[in-house]
Amino acid sequence: MDDLTDYHSLSLAGVVLAADLVHAAAHGLDQDEAATRSVKLAITSQHAEQLRDVFPQIGDFRTGVKATVSALQGQPDNPEALRYALQLIELASLLKRSPDVIDRLGKELDQLPQDPTDQEFARAYQASISTLGKRIQVTGNPTLLQQQDTADNIRALLLGGVRFAWLWQQLGGRRWHLVLKRKQLLRAMEALNTILQSTVH
Repeated sequence: MDDLTDYHSLSLAGVVLAADLVHAAAHGLDQDEAATRSVKLAITSQHAEQLRDVFPQIGDFRTGVKATVSALQGQPDNPEALRYALQLIELASLLKRSPDVIDRLGKELDQLPQDPTDQEFARAYQASISTLGKRIQVTGNPTLLQQQDTADNIRALLLGGVRFAWLWQQLGGRRWHLVLKRKQLLRAMEALNTILQSTVH
């Protein structure tokens, strides 16, 4: 799994997975604990020397890969989550053009303890990503969204989503590719899906 195309696809799937988990959290649906852990773990991988360090358990991304395949086929499993995913990609693009925010985010992440809480992730998100001038409006159960634990969890997941979107763009991904290179992305994602389904349990 060291092929660039695989990590390119995994990064995009990570964005979609994070968005799907945000939707689940906002609506009080069951969240895959392993997937949630992997999304948040990626946040602290800013100094990773190898791509595999960002994806230590690629099987945790299986749901994201499947959802991305469906979206690229024009039949998204969850249109609301897909909207979040596209906005996460846009946020990563804005971040790349904002060196001051990049610096602030880097400092926030470097100050995180070894095992950060959702509250600490959320604080890092608010101190950096939230200042970019474009916010993701998460919809769901109003009672849940007003709870601090839920809000912190969602911000942590969004931060993870931005991390994957940033990495996807580092590996050459661009939002317009989702339209003009959709078939190429779909073939790569389907190949990754086949690998995960057959070798990761």
